[in-house]
Amino acid sequence: MVFTKFAPLVLASALVASDASAAIVDPAIHRTLRQQGNVNLIVTMKKGTQEAISSVKEASFTTRGALIEDLVSRLQQHAEDSQVEVGALFAKEAAGEYTKAESYWISNQIFVEGATASFLERLSALPSVGEIREEEVYKVPEVFAAPMNSTATNEWGVEKIQAPAVWATGNTGKGVIVGQIDTGVRGTHEAVKGNFRGAYGWFDPEAKKPEPYDNNGHGSHTMGTIAGINGIGVAPGATWMACKGLSKAPHLVSNSWGGGQGSSTYKAAIDTWHAAGIIPIFANGNNGRLGCNTANSPGDLASVIAVGATDSTDTLGDFSSKGPTVGGIMKPEISAPGVDVRSSWNTGDSEYNFVSGASMATPHVSGAVALLLAAKPGLKFDQVREALIKNVDTESLLPSGFSCGTTKDGVFPNNMYGYGRLNINKAIGSTPVPTPTTPMPTTLAPTTKTPAPTTPGGTLH
Repeated sequence: MVFTKFAPLVLASALVASDASAAIVDPAIHRTLRQQGNVNLIVTMKKGTQEAISSVKEASFTTRGALIEDLVSRLQQHAEDSQVEVGALFAKEAAGEYTKAESYWISNQIFVEGATASFLERLSALPSVGEIREEEVYKVPEVFAAPMNSTATNEWGVEKIQAPAVWATGNTGKGVIVGQIDTGVRGTHEAVKGNFRGAYGWFDPEAKKPEPYDNNGHGSHTMGTIAGINGIGVAPGATWMACKGLSKAPHLVSNSWGGGQGSSTYKAAIDTWHAAGIIPIFANGNNGRLGCNTANSPGDLASVIAVGATDSTDTLGDFSSKGPTVGGIMKPEISAPGVDVRSSWNTGDSEYNFVSGASMATPHVSGAVALLLAAKPGLKFDQVREALIKNVDTESLLPSGFSCGTTKDGVFPNNMYGYGRLNINKAIGSTPVPTPTTPMPTTLAPTTKTPAPTTPGGTLH
């Protein structure tokens, strides 16, 4: 059995703990047990994480690094204390009742592989267990191919959001560390090899390779748009780190993945990101051809910045998911270039590809946030969100052909474009420098150099 309290800060999934006396068990678990005899589980402890998060008082720390160190320590201890009962059950179970178990302190959860029906029954009876759900496994997304015909110095999306105007002030994102959860990155690619974080910047829970790689292309493309040189990236001076896994806290995390609707699966992990001062940015999804109410989770959470996709004429991509969410929240917050986007690819060190998707829009916003944080160090999530949504372009946006929820086409904000299309030059120019509370830190090394592997889940968009 593997039962470790360590897990990467930005990968563990999360479920909302139940207040009921007995654990809530997802009915899908029983269907899987009938079909295959065992099931992979995500067990959420009733105590959740809020007690540990609330105990951390940001004002008492002189640096963000010190805050993160204390937060991690408290979450680890909280998970260890609240999982004692479950750990005792694991210790006494016979071989064959489950294959392995891993504890995730970031969300106070436990992943259980290969659990039997009898083990599930005993696990769900424990008073400390709040909720048990089946492990979520998602596919790498389909992206939409586009013709390869660019000869531009800077890619059209980079120009559209006015990133070069920011560069002209000397700001290319230097000093900001951007994280990404994706299929990996071709670390030797000419566009991104020069600004890789290096130590603590890569973790591969699957193959455990020591250097960044990407056997799909999706992650190489999105990272190129965030931080690539040669005109493909929004923040070419930023330093990047990538998943498959992360073990050191970045300033923001770009997430071109998601799936389903109305899920709280990742809420606790995202709450921890907020407590650590990490800005979460998510794709809104690629289900827009199905109409309204197609925003994907976790992008449909109120606590993240969700991104829709536009083309070079400022038309909404037909695939771009639309709000409102199942809870009635307007989504996306903002739109950005995501159609026919050229960026780095995984097939060679000088190879590029044109693809479309909300995946391609999201890294434009992530790179823009890197520029914003470089210009205005210390901005919090709410301040970043306000800077982006209050300084969008709307006059050039063409009708979407939809009026979703209570919002109307051509009236902003709405459930198609959000507040409008990203303009990072306007956002930086209109945002004051925040009153310092905690300075922009040198990122902190983790308590262990070998975090426990974890499956982030989520369909990449």
